[in-house]
Amino acid sequence: MGDALGSHASISGDGKFVVYQGVPPVPPGAEADTEAGAEADGEATPGDPRTTTVYLSNREDGTTVELSPIPAGLRHGDTVRPVISGDGCSVVAVTEMALDVFRDDDGGERWDVYRSVLPHCGGAIGNWELVSTRNDGFGLARDDVRPDQSPAVSRSGAEVAYVHPDDRLFDAPGVNTITLVDLTVPVADPARSVIVTGMPIDRPNTTFVHVGIDQPAISHDARYVAYRSDAVSSEAVPTWGTGLVDGERATQQVFVWDRQDADPFTAVRLVSALPSGAPSRVGAGEPALSRDGRVVAFTSADPSIVDATFPQCTDECPTQIYRLDRDPDDNGIFDEVGSTTLDLVSADPHSDALVAGTGASSQPALSADGQLLAFISKATNLQLIQAPGGGEPSDGDVLVADTGREGLRRVTVSSDGVRPTIGAHARPQLSDTGRITVFDTLAASQLLDEGAPAGRQVVALSSPPRLSLADADVGTTLVGVESAGWFVGLVNDGPSGFEPAEVTISDSRFVLDPENSTCLVGTLVPAGSRCNVAFTFRPTSSSAVNATLTVAEAGFGAVSVASQLSGTGGEPALQISPGGADLGSVDVGETATEFLFDVSNIGFLPTSIDRIVIGGAHPGDFALSSNNCDNRPLNPRASCAVGILFTPSDSGRRTALVEVFTPRGQSTSVILAGDGRFAPELATFTSEVQAGREFILGGVDYPANEELTIVFGDGPTDTVKVTTDATGGFVAIVPVASNERGGARQIVVQSPRGVAATAPIEVIEDSQQYVGMPGFGLGG
Repeated sequence: MGDALGSHASISGDGKFVVYQGVPPVPPGAEADTEAGAEADGEATPGDPRTTTVYLSNREDGTTVELSPIPAGLRHGDTVRPVISGDGCSVVAVTEMALDVFRDDDGGERWDVYRSVLPHCGGAIGNWELVSTRNDGFGLARDDVRPDQSPAVSRSGAEVAYVHPDDRLFDAPGVNTITLVDLTVPVADPARSVIVTGMPIDRPNTTFVHVGIDQPAISHDARYVAYRSDAVSSEAVPTWGTGLVDGERATQQVFVWDRQDADPFTAVRLVSALPSGAPSRVGAGEPALSRDGRVVAFTSADPSIVDATFPQCTDECPTQIYRLDRDPDDNGIFDEVGSTTLDLVSADPHSDALVAGTGASSQPALSADGQLLAFISKATNLQLIQAPGGGEPSDGDVLVADTGREGLRRVTVSSDGVRPTIGAHARPQLSDTGRITVFDTLAASQLLDEGAPAGRQVVALSSPPRLSLADADVGTTLVGVESAGWFVGLVNDGPSGFEPAEVTISDSRFVLDPENSTCLVGTLVPAGSRCNVAFTFRPTSSSAVNATLTVAEAGFGAVSVASQLSGTGGEPALQISPGGADLGSVDVGETATEFLFDVSNIGFLPTSIDRIVIGGAHPGDFALSSNNCDNRPLNPRASCAVGILFTPSDSGRRTALVEVFTPRGQSTSVILAGDGRFAPELATFTSEVQAGREFILGGVDYPANEELTIVFGDGPTDTVKVTTDATGGFVAIVPVASNERGGARQIVVQSPRGVAATAPIEVIEDSQQYVGMPGFGLGG
């Protein structure tokens, strides 16, 4: 989708459904307002007093339907802030319309939360259930929900959290709280709606301005609720917090409430804490939770939360993105004392030290497992090529961080895969695997090849994982006897997760071994991770057997990966030790240390090695380097050594199957793997160039025969395209515009795959040029 005018998008866990707020449809006979102002926050469509309604887009069939049409005879009203449940079955939104005619009085200025079960899950368009009710025994509508705060919904859609004024506090206008509603509980039952733990029961009594609790986020089962609060919510008896200046706002912090913890001293935990455990001095906000509640992401402008280099700031520092892992030792126990890990995410990935972003980063969103974190950033030091400014104050670049892997991936690049769009994007959300990123933007025309209409609109971009699965040959196995266990490794090279739903082998003589496999159905394989498929082989004859091993996802946008398995029935004669090896990460074109393996005669008769064959997915990257098995007998229980060299020809996972045969055709094999990486270098052949002239730029160790983009990274203007030769090198003449900014600049040369290198160069502006001085006019 890319032509959906609107904003505030939410995506289902599988990435199939997207809901968003947009302009109402044009009534029959009325002309559409096609100006750029006709957006989610623009003027109303002629003939319809509403400015905002809610839509559902099905990314599988391309259909879009309005979810909040005006019922006949009902007062018109806007519907905003839609959120779809993780299972894709329910949508929750905030609306002015009294969609429950029995419990909603439709009087005055009013907002309430409603839920709609979608048609593909047994519901109907326009059938809304009132969520925001009062605990008055009748379940009447509250009428006072905050429309500027998005509700939060559990994965099943049964639990909903929303923000409203706390009417329990006498004479405390503007103080909000969060109510959590369990829609499986009857309306008249007081347990249906509960105020979150952590809210003081008395009105504020400090010298600071308080707004209470807001910004809810909940885990998939609604056990954990994260929120922002200006109270000391983690105390057994919560009290109102303080601020920095009397008469101004109290400091807001991020907390997480465990609904299953009955201990008032531990039920609510402070998330935005300093290393000492004290609350952040300037506070935090915008909490996001992983599906199980283990990972919390949030924003803070406090430079004391972690030990890093922060930009110099006098008044208000830029907000940064943080990620708290509440169970880093993976023992299933959250928030053990001294066992949480807080990381600065919005940090310069190209610096050896931990350096925070130079501009504000905000609006974090997590994948289901919490490994991928998307956010908006205005920082200029988080990418080699800066994005041009533009858009609204809360807009910026969309970046994605991958825990445990270096770098920040820019989502918002133009259709050439290199140049960034203007930084006019906001409110990113991720599907469960992180494969789909949905956000609203003013730069859709720069993101999509097919173009897009003017105005703010919702865009969903896909980043499928790069998967590899090694081939395997189990060699010769006795007929009718089950072989020893074998396994092949599935590697997910990212940038998103992979969730196996089915593992199959096309021939029943190969038998899966689930107990020893880690590629398990329903277990996510995160980007940068691997899992193993274990199996055995039982031949029924002396014939060769070939089969296909497939590991596949299910549902919308599913991907799969396959490899070839082979084996032969007969009298085994050879065995290789070790049975497999990972040769590590090596620069493309460079050679790893020689890998040696032993070939042993496990039979009862002498034999010899007839041939060694290198096959598999990337046989050209592996070469036979030594072989003392050649031209010699191999007696029972004797062994000989073979050496292999790994020289990757491309980046990513590279695998090979090395098979060793006797003259009688008996065989054994070893699976080898390694990772290739590009490490390009640049040379400018001069240290400075005057504006309006040219300079020569050379590069090596890029992908072969690939188009590269050359641009000033610290303020991109015009670009130059060049294609590498068969060795991955290039030489280019780079023109510099006559109006190019002077000073110390950085040239970036990048491929669409993200392979990049930089080089410094001094640009001399026209006003700085003096005739006769050495160094001027180079490259011209």
